[in-house]
Amino acid sequence: MRICCTGGNGMVGKSIQNIVPNYRDHDFIFLNRSLNDENSVDLTNRVDVLSYFEKHSFDYIIHLAADVGGLFKNLTGNTSMFSNNIKINENILEACVKYNITRGIFVLSSCIFPHEPSKFPMTEDMIHESPPHHSNEGYAYSKRMMHMQCQQYNKTMNTEFICLVPVNLYGPYDNFHPENSHLIPGLLHRFYNNKQNNEAMIAYGSGKPLRQMLFSPDFAHVICEILFNKSIIGRTIICCNDEEFKIKYIVSHIASVMNINCNEIQWDSTMSDGCMKKTVDNSLFKTLFPNFMFTPFYAGIQITYEWYINNLNNIRV
Repeated sequence: MRICCTGGNGMVGKSIQNIVPNYRDHDFIFLNRSLNDENSVDLTNRVDVLSYFEKHSFDYIIHLAADVGGLFKNLTGNTSMFSNNIKINENILEACVKYNITRGIFVLSSCIFPHEPSKFPMTEDMIHESPPHHSNEGYAYSKRMMHMQCQQYNKTMNTEFICLVPVNLYGPYDNFHPENSHLIPGLLHRFYNNKQNNEAMIAYGSGKPLRQMLFSPDFAHVICEILFNKSIIGRTIICCNDEEFKIKYIVSHIASVMNINCNEIQWDSTMSDGCMKKTVDNSLFKTLFPNFMFTPFYAGIQITYEWYINNLNNIRV
């Protein structure tokens, strides 16, 4: 099979590239707008997207590409993130249907679930139950629309589009930008710089919100296992393990891995906590993959930090 993977230069895309040798019978092509070659495509441009897929034949797709960022990018960029992601997702889906790519993985996020759900943990059928947290409405609604489109295509055109819902991803190849990154890469980068400059260790918010974390190499394996499992058709599947932590606990683990005294960490409570709780249910995933082994959180943080230290000159910031 010939597989197109959008967002090939992102954290999950790079993790999939690392396991491509496990799938020698398949040909993976990774799209990456930052490279100046034939696989550099502006996915917000409909003409460019359709032209690319007309020239290149694919059997499957893994759609990872998105305009994405952490809490503070979401707060300030709701409008642009909604617009960009609507364009990206619509263009990719149109190209798939037009050029006979009938099976694929489309990645959502647990942050698109309701801010005030009727119950916890939230299940796959609750995505559209009520509004998401106001801090990321643009991103969340664009992903909800992609979910709706996939469902409609599956119903009306016999496609096999599968929507996967990861919880908070982290790992090697992440975006470590001091303002636009997610929780873990942002903390790693800030703590490292503060440590080098003998500056105060600052964590944002109260530390009270709960978060489920997913190591990106684990998610890469999940994506490929589900893509090539033809018994799974048109499903929406939450992907996570059984762990959930307070942010204060996450910060303490990062500090421990970086040999930072937790007592030195100061909490800036003037900064937003974001959503306090967004716990999702992994029962369906465990039914489908009862023997899947997730990387323990502490080990994942250790691997991520070691990768960060070894790639300081090449990290995305």
